[in-house]
Amino acid sequence: MTRPARADQGLLRPDRATQQGRAAADEERWQGAVGHDAEPQKAVQLSGGSPTCIANLARAYVASGKRSEAVKLLGDLKNRSSPGYPDSEIAVIHESLGDTDQAMSWLEKAYEKRFNPSVLLRPGFDPLRSDPRFENLVRRIGLPR
Repeated sequence: MTRPARADQGLLRPDRATQQGRAAADEERWQGAVGHDAEPQKAVQLSGGSPTCIANLARAYVASGKRSEAVKLLGDLKNRSSPGYPDSEIAVIHESLGDTDQAMSWLEKAYEKRFNPSVLLRPGFDPLRSDPRFENLVRRIGLPR
């Protein structure tokens, strides 16, 4: 029986890259963490460029003072040509950059496209929870408060 890789060992399983990248982002282990071997960067690579992993890496960059790197990743996500590009991931990056209006605008776009509402439960959206627009969105979706 193979034991699952542990993030604290620096090992990632490709089938769990999104989950592990999100966990690394949400644990706020940012200061000095965005280096050559950082977990969020590994998660992006192993996931094949998952929008969720990219958003987590962007959040890590913001938290470690590398705003320009986060803005570049945000631009890359916005420029994806595939239909249904990741509106909620763009929103969480905007929130991490402190642009609440843009975060809410992208969440509304995601809502119009009938996104998976469980993304609103992510810690990256915690700063929005007291915003009346966010509360309204949660109410329209029917999520518990």
